[in-house]
Amino acid sequence: MLFRLFKRLVGLATFIVATTLLISYLGSIVPPDKFWYLQLFALAYPALFVAVVILMILNFMMRRKFAFPLIVLVLGFFVHTKYFGIDFKSPDFTGFSDKKIKVMSYNVRLFDFFKFIDPPLSENKQEFIDLFSRESPDILCIQEYGEVRNRTFKFIINPDDIKNAGGYVDYATTKRNGKRVLSLGQAIYSKYPIIHSETLKKDGSEIPCIFADIVKGEDTVRVYTFHLESIRLQEDEYSLFDTEIESSKTISTRVKGLVSKLKYAYPFRAGQAQTIVDHALTSPYPVFITGDLNDPPSSYTYSIMNEYFKDAFNEASFGMARTYAGKVPAGRIDYIFYGEGLAPTSFSTLKENALSDHYPITSEFRIR
Repeated sequence: MLFRLFKRLVGLATFIVATTLLISYLGSIVPPDKFWYLQLFALAYPALFVAVVILMILNFMMRRKFAFPLIVLVLGFFVHTKYFGIDFKSPDFTGFSDKKIKVMSYNVRLFDFFKFIDPPLSENKQEFIDLFSRESPDILCIQEYGEVRNRTFKFIINPDDIKNAGGYVDYATTKRNGKRVLSLGQAIYSKYPIIHSETLKKDGSEIPCIFADIVKGEDTVRVYTFHLESIRLQEDEYSLFDTEIESSKTISTRVKGLVSKLKYAYPFRAGQAQTIVDHALTSPYPVFITGDLNDPPSSYTYSIMNEYFKDAFNEASFGMARTYAGKVPAGRIDYIFYGEGLAPTSFSTLKENALSDHYPITSEFRIR
């Protein structure tokens, strides 16, 4: 009797969870300005995928039908490959130079200026400098960048510190929200000359994205780095994911606050991503698009980028990865996309030390 009841419960749970997983696939297809809540299902994709696999195995062991969850998994193949870095094509480097160019993208969260990292970094400036020196990417793309022009202000790295650490000859920055001492925004450091750089605009207003045209020998590449609209979580919302954070508000109030912020951010990010893609498609040079998308591979924002530009993670790695190091289960939200004329040979997510609430990612490329 109990076993029969258990089988029925497993069957019901399988149907509900598999259906929910099927709905999550729509997050990458349907624009968030029409049905924004589909992005919530897309955000839950990893947990739903794992749950369906486990339930399907249970159904198999109990000799129940498991065709429906299997069909749902097959239908979501185009989403699975984005998460697991599966590429069935062998790399073809015909016509590409043997010389490689290494790109790093990193949301540094103001070089941990506000001491959010727990346990605290012993010397946050030096640890970032050591990372840039050790990895020494040819092109370093930084989001949530902080810059000081006065060396007496010692809490954030001076541009010369980064140049010396990585051997960079040039850099460009948005310097948004500029103040007398501190400038915030995005930055691109390069071991090769930057001949042009701009901050992108939409409807006359700047968006959090900068691009730079970089000359390496006889080749010129265009590099974008961005930090798309944040959800702007506060302590009340963070307390939903971290029991150590206290909040005086009820759970329902905190959930409503989180949902309202998501509802605003999803369409906003999609618009920013479309602006970047539209601009990148006009580039006369091979294109890198790097940065913090603030959305997972199952999102509509990701699909905007991935429609015209390839994800280096998918092409040069295998497995599942996350780039957000904080307590919110955001997964992989940092990316290096690339266009025609480029071919990735490797991709890495550097998790040795958490210096920010994001992990740095790197990828090496050949140029045609």
